[in-house]
Amino acid sequence: MSLLELDKVTVRFGGLTAVEDVDCAVREREIYSIIGPNGAGKTTVFNVITGIYDPSSGQIRFRGRALERAFTWKVVAAAVAIGLATGLAAALLAVNVDALWRATIKRNYAGPGADFSYRAAIHDAWGYWQGALALEPMRGGRWAVRTADGRQTLAYAPSRDEAERTRESLRQLIDVARPGPIRSTTYLEERDGEFVIRNKDDTDDLATFDSAEDRQSALDRYRSLDRAAAARRRNAWLALLGGMVVGAAGTLAVWYRARRTPEVISLAGVARTFQNIRLFQNMSVLENVLVAMDRRLHGGVLRMAIRTPGIRRQEREARAKARELLDFVGLAHREQHLAANLAYGEQRRLEIARALATEPQVILLDEPAAGMNPAESSELNGLIEQIRDRGLAVLLIEHHMSVVMGISDRIAVLEYGTKIAEGTPEQVRTDPKVIAAYLGDEEVS
Repeated sequence: MSLLELDKVTVRFGGLTAVEDVDCAVREREIYSIIGPNGAGKTTVFNVITGIYDPSSGQIRFRGRALERAFTWKVVAAAVAIGLATGLAAALLAVNVDALWRATIKRNYAGPGADFSYRAAIHDAWGYWQGALALEPMRGGRWAVRTADGRQTLAYAPSRDEAERTRESLRQLIDVARPGPIRSTTYLEERDGEFVIRNKDDTDDLATFDSAEDRQSALDRYRSLDRAAAARRRNAWLALLGGMVVGAAGTLAVWYRARRTPEVISLAGVARTFQNIRLFQNMSVLENVLVAMDRRLHGGVLRMAIRTPGIRRQEREARAKARELLDFVGLAHREQHLAANLAYGEQRRLEIARALATEPQVILLDEPAAGMNPAESSELNGLIEQIRDRGLAVLLIEHHMSVVMGISDRIAVLEYGTKIAEGTPEQVRTDPKVIAAYLGDEEVS
């Protein structure tokens, strides 16, 4: 099985196709080179492998699996949790929080005398009422007006006579208001021959009507308040559902955009260097390598801040590993020098050491011999072969044919974003398409 595989990868930038249907496979412990004229799409292939670009079509696989962040139950759990949080926040913004508090907390803890005013508390379905109301004696000489099934108390009265009048008033209200239910956060109270619409917490009179002449107006007003309350409840539910959808969809969208970031690719085991050296110029050689080893340190911000024994042990191990890599690339004697003060060839070696510090399984080298003299190029060949001997695969872009032909196991040739040849160095060297791509077709007159 191939270690790194590109399957018909295409990269488009608007109407420009930079890479089209490229297939290649890098095997374990292999040096695989990609060559081609300038503008052939070589660096674009590197960029799409390492997550800088997304492929327009095709797939990139690493050890037989897609080279991207896996879609796991944790992603689903995060989407559900963030969706619920967003939905609840939207619902709270859609309701009257103060009225909700007064209708629940304050009403329930208003004190022992809170229910002494008799009222027609029209707050549940008319199906319970059946148009029949019963009187029931209470302690202290009070009377309660209840529904026929005894499930709800609609009003209290200080005497039986007043309870009878209240029951009759309620019957009239029921007759007028049928058949629809009245559900509300307010209640209707009879006071001194008038109907008064009040808030649940007994703090405000919303409207007062004469019971003999304007009873229907009172009921209409009552219903309008009830419709407003129903609209608020409906808006709260819509806000809850809408917030959940937006939160969950946003989480999944963020995951989708972050599924192939360079960090994900690096953690999977793919590292690269760049054609233009990208070292931290004002950091020491050793610090440049330590930066790449940051993911080896585990313990969280708090443990790192107080420098626990475990963190100090990890730092010692990281420094020892960084010095071993610098010795491997021949820079052990320069570890305290600034990266900016290194010679060009040494900077190339430092960049390779930093890539190796991420513990990759395949390393992508983008023109590592650029700007080197023949002696430095020869030393680079030896270093790349040593990297292969450490058990890594190497994917190489290079214009120096002496480097490519001297160390490559297989070579792929690109022209205008399309692979035109693949094989061993000898096969590629004699391929007519490759010769034509580099030297041009012979013109016959």
